[in-house]
Amino acid sequence: MTGPVLRPVASDPTARPSSAPVALSRFMLYAPDTAETADTIAARRALMSRKGVPVDEMNQRVRRRREQASPVRRVRWPDLVLACVVVAGIGTAWWGSQAHAQALLLAGYAIAGIALVVLIARVARPPTRSDRPLEHDYLPDEQLATADDIALLRRLAQADKDIEIATAAWWRDTDPIRKGDVRLALDLQRAKLG
Repeated sequence: MTGPVLRPVASDPTARPSSAPVALSRFMLYAPDTAETADTIAARRALMSRKGVPVDEMNQRVRRRREQASPVRRVRWPDLVLACVVVAGIGTAWWGSQAHAQALLLAGYAIAGIALVVLIARVARPPTRSDRPLEHDYLPDEQLATADDIALLRRLAQADKDIEIATAAWWRDTDPIRKGDVRLALDLQRAKLG
């Protein structure tokens, strides 16, 4: 028993290609029927790719920023004044030596010595670490969302289906919602409004 035989069919040059519906992917970044701007697509992509950051990880980031900022020490004006006093004391001691004035020589050495000790103490002291809580050093987008921010996010989710879909998992997530997350939702709304 043989299978069906396939025969070539003559093609009609005037025939149009089949307009059968093409199966679209279930998850799409944008709806193909709507004319969306690049800003809307970028805002939706940013909102969909949001990742929550645990409090411990955020605190580690802040500690690293503090440690990177602490070695950067700028020369302050008291240090410059002390350096000038050291130079003036040495100059006074030299002048006293040239003038054979022992009192002027000793006064110059005393001024230079005291100023040098104070300057070394100021420069060599370890940088002071901030005793403030780490939350004070969060960047604006890293700040925890306030009750007003949460209420705004809920209103945005009720008004826009895309925001509702994107933020549905946020409420079940153990990572806190931050001001940057609310800003992502606002960016999408603004992009849609044009």
